Amino acid sequence: MITSTNTRRLAVAVAVFAAFLCFAAAVQAQKPAGMSKAEYRALMLRSEALNEKYSLGKWANKPLAMSPAEYRALMLRSEALNEKYGLGGSTVKTSSIAPAVVAGSGFAWGEFGVGAASMLGVVLAGAGVFFGSRHGRGSLRVNSHS
Repeated sequence: MITSTNTRRLAVAVAVFAAFLCFAAAVQAQKPAGMSKAEYRALMLRSEALNEKYSLGKWANKPLAMSPAEYRALMLRSEALNEKYGLGGSTVKTSSIAPAVVAGSGFAWGEFGVGAASMLGVVLAGAGVFFGSRHGRGSLRVNSHS
Protein backbone atom coordinates (compact mmCIF):
# COMPACT_ATOMS: atom_id res chain seq x y z
CA MET A 1 0.00 0.00 0.00
CA ILE A 2 2.85 2.40 0.85
CA THR A 3 4.62 1.56 -2.41
CA SER A 4 1.47 2.36 -4.37
CA THR A 5 1.23 5.79 -2.72
CA ASN A 6 4.91 6.49 -3.41
CA THR A 7 4.49 5.41 -7.02
CA ARG A 8 1.51 7.71 -7.48
CA ARG A 9 3.38 10.61 -5.89
CA LEU A 10 6.30 9.99 -8.23
CA ALA A 11 3.95 9.84 -11.23
CA VAL A 12 2.35 13.15 -10.24
CA ALA A 13 5.76 14.75 -9.72
CA VAL A 14 6.93 13.57 -13.17
CA ALA A 15 3.72 14.85 -14.77
CA VAL A 16 4.07 18.26 -13.11
CA PHE A 17 7.72 18.47 -14.15
CA ALA A 18 6.82 17.52 -17.75
CA ALA A 19 4.09 20.18 -17.83
CA PHE A 20 6.59 22.75 -16.54
CA LEU A 21 9.06 21.79 -19.29
CA CYS A 22 6.36 22.14 -21.95
CA PHE A 23 5.39 25.57 -20.64
CA ALA A 24 9.01 26.73 -20.48
CA ALA A 25 9.65 25.54 -24.05
CA ALA A 26 6.59 27.39 -25.33
CA VAL A 27 7.63 30.64 -23.63
CA GLN A 28 11.22 30.36 -24.86
CA ALA A 29 10.15 29.79 -28.49
CA GLN A 30 8.45 33.19 -28.72
CA LYS A 31 11.56 35.39 -28.46
CA PRO A 32 14.74 34.91 -30.48
CA ALA A 33 17.73 34.23 -28.26
CA GLY A 34 20.56 36.74 -28.17
CA MET A 35 18.68 39.47 -30.02
CA SER A 36 18.66 43.02 -28.66
CA LYS A 37 15.54 45.17 -28.54
CA ALA A 38 16.76 47.30 -31.48
CA GLU A 39 17.58 44.21 -33.57
CA TYR A 40 14.14 42.72 -32.87
CA ARG A 41 12.44 46.01 -33.84
CA ALA A 42 14.48 46.14 -37.07
CA LEU A 43 13.46 42.56 -37.84
CA MET A 44 9.77 43.40 -37.30
CA LEU A 45 10.01 46.48 -39.54
CA ARG A 46 11.75 44.46 -42.26
CA SER A 47 9.13 41.73 -41.96
CA GLU A 48 6.31 44.26 -42.30
CA ALA A 49 7.96 45.73 -45.41
CA LEU A 50 8.30 42.28 -46.99
CA ASN A 51 4.68 41.46 -46.11
CA GLU A 52 3.63 44.67 -47.83
CA LYS A 53 5.76 43.93 -50.90
CA TYR A 54 4.49 40.37 -51.35
CA SER A 55 0.89 40.97 -50.13
CA LEU A 56 1.15 38.81 -47.01
CA GLY A 57 -0.30 39.18 -43.50
CA LYS A 58 -2.51 42.24 -43.18
CA TRP A 59 -1.76 43.04 -46.82
CA ALA A 60 -3.24 39.76 -48.11
CA ASN A 61 -6.66 41.31 -48.78
CA LYS A 62 -5.26 44.22 -50.80
CA PRO A 63 -7.05 44.52 -54.15
CA LEU A 64 -4.73 43.97 -57.13
CA ALA A 65 -5.64 47.32 -58.71
CA MET A 66 -4.65 49.23 -55.55
CA SER A 67 -1.08 50.23 -54.76
CA PRO A 68 0.37 49.49 -51.29
CA ALA A 69 0.31 53.23 -50.49
CA GLU A 70 -3.38 53.50 -51.42
CA TYR A 71 -4.23 50.40 -49.40
CA ARG A 72 -2.29 51.69 -46.38
CA ALA A 73 -4.11 55.05 -46.63
CA LEU A 74 -7.46 53.23 -46.80
CA MET A 75 -6.58 51.12 -43.74
CA LEU A 76 -5.46 54.19 -41.74
CA ARG A 77 -8.67 56.02 -42.69
CA SER A 78 -10.75 52.99 -41.72
CA GLU A 79 -8.98 52.70 -38.35
CA ALA A 80 -9.51 56.42 -37.69
CA LEU A 81 -13.22 56.19 -38.51
CA ASN A 82 -13.61 53.07 -36.37
CA GLU A 83 -11.95 54.87 -33.47
CA LYS A 84 -14.04 58.02 -33.96
CA TYR A 85 -17.35 56.16 -34.01
CA GLY A 86 -16.41 53.38 -31.56
CA LEU A 87 -16.65 50.59 -34.14
CA GLY A 88 -14.57 47.45 -34.60
CA GLY A 89 -14.91 46.13 -31.03
CA SER A 90 -12.24 48.41 -29.59
CA THR A 91 -11.89 52.10 -28.94
CA VAL A 92 -8.11 51.83 -28.47
CA LYS A 93 -6.03 53.06 -31.40
CA THR A 94 -4.08 50.28 -33.05
CA SER A 95 -0.56 50.65 -34.31
CA SER A 96 -0.09 51.05 -38.06
CA ILE A 97 2.82 48.59 -37.92
CA ALA A 98 1.70 45.19 -36.72
CA PRO A 99 4.19 42.47 -35.74
CA ALA A 100 4.62 40.02 -38.55
CA VAL A 101 5.46 36.35 -38.68
CA VAL A 102 8.66 35.75 -40.58
CA ALA A 103 8.40 32.79 -42.91
CA GLY A 104 11.78 31.22 -43.52
CA SER A 105 12.78 28.68 -46.12
CA GLY A 106 14.49 26.41 -43.57
CA PHE A 107 13.17 23.99 -41.02
CA ALA A 108 11.55 25.60 -37.95
CA TRP A 109 13.67 24.05 -35.20
CA GLY A 110 12.11 26.21 -32.50
CA GLU A 111 8.62 24.96 -33.31
CA PHE A 112 9.94 21.41 -33.52
CA GLY A 113 11.42 21.78 -30.03
CA VAL A 114 8.10 22.99 -28.62
CA GLY A 115 6.28 20.08 -30.23
CA ALA A 116 8.85 17.56 -29.04
CA ALA A 117 8.74 18.91 -25.47
CA SER A 118 4.94 18.78 -25.51
CA MET A 119 4.89 15.20 -26.73
CA LEU A 120 7.47 14.20 -24.12
CA GLY A 121 5.24 15.70 -21.44
CA VAL A 122 2.21 13.82 -22.73
CA VAL A 123 4.13 10.53 -22.87
CA LEU A 124 5.56 11.00 -19.35
CA ALA A 125 2.16 11.93 -17.92
CA GLY A 126 0.52 8.94 -19.63
CA ALA A 127 3.23 6.59 -18.43
CA GLY A 128 2.88 7.90 -14.87
CA VAL A 129 -0.87 7.36 -14.89
CA PHE A 130 -0.52 3.91 -16.49
CA PHE A 131 2.13 2.61 -14.11
CA GLY A 132 0.53 4.26 -11.10
CA SER A 133 -2.85 2.65 -11.74
CA ARG A 134 -1.35 -0.71 -12.73
CA HIS A 135 0.80 -0.96 -9.61
CA GLY A 136 -2.17 -0.06 -7.38
CA ARG A 137 -4.24 -2.96 -8.74
CA GLY A 138 -1.42 -5.50 -8.31
CA SER A 139 -1.11 -4.93 -4.56
CA LEU A 140 -4.69 -6.14 -3.89
CA ARG A 141 -4.16 -9.69 -5.18
CA VAL A 142 -4.08 -12.55 -2.64
CA ASN A 143 -2.17 -15.76 -3.25
CA SER A 144 -4.62 -18.70 -2.80
CA HIS A 145 -1.91 -21.44 -2.93
CA SER A 146 -0.68 -20.88 0.66
